[in-house]
Amino acid sequence: MYVAVFATDKPGTADARREHFNAFVEYLREHPNHPDVAVHHGGPTLSEDASTMIGTLLVLEAPSLDAVRAFVADSPLGRAGVYGDVQVRPWEWRTGKPE
Repeated sequence: MYVAVFATDKPGTADARREHFNAFVEYLREHPNHPDVAVHHGGPTLSEDASTMIGTLLVLEAPSLDAVRAFVADSPLGRAGVYGDVQVRPWEWRTGKPE
């Protein structure tokens, strides 16, 4: 199943986000503890003036919502306690899907 993840940072976690951001990007590429999760798209969401990272948007493929929740929790940003709100939603991919 395809899943969209909308994660919003807790207030006051900007330093932790910066500290763990490169490890998070690497985690999106290599995550051997979650071989059943495929990352199709991902990146930070930004403040309204586009000057500050304030969250994460991911499009994943996984066997279950629980697998996605575990993947996000195990990420460097998840383990660092950066996220205040994480929404995990099944998603029906309609346009732009790789063939």
